[in-house]
Amino acid sequence: MRAEITQVEVGLHRFLRIDLIQCQTMSSAAIQDWLKSFALDGVVREQVAAVVENLPEEVRADLMGDPAFVVYDYEPGPGVIMQVPVRFCGDGKPGRSVVLKRSIKRRPVAFARWVIAHELAHGYLRHGGRWAGDDPEAAADWLAAEWGFPRPF
Repeated sequence: MRAEITQVEVGLHRFLRIDLIQCQTMSSAAIQDWLKSFALDGVVREQVAAVVENLPEEVRADLMGDPAFVVYDYEPGPGVIMQVPVRFCGDGKPGRSVVLKRSIKRRPVAFARWVIAHELAHGYLRHGGRWAGDDPEAAADWLAAEWGFPRPF
């Protein structure tokens, strides 16, 4: 099965949406096409793609099937002011955003991929825990490890 990517209008913008069923057999090329919509740094995009390719199907479908989901990267530095980009859903509620520092390009691959998986876990969990009262940081660490990206020591 070949994944089909369609454009969806959200407010005044058009975004790529991946059909949830098609995410089950998502090709690397389709993941790359989806990630290109975020204008990420090339090295960061490759690292994110490597993580997304290894996510469980339901997680990949949730993130890639949400036209209001955003992945954003920036170069931190003195005087840099970063604003988190947010897309809005049809009901006017803000979507989910994952922000990555480009400094992960200079870190070991295992660490960079853990950071990416950890941040995607926050997005998947909608910045909450796995249950009421669960620590969101511990939950994101746990999910990243479950997905094959344990925190390197």
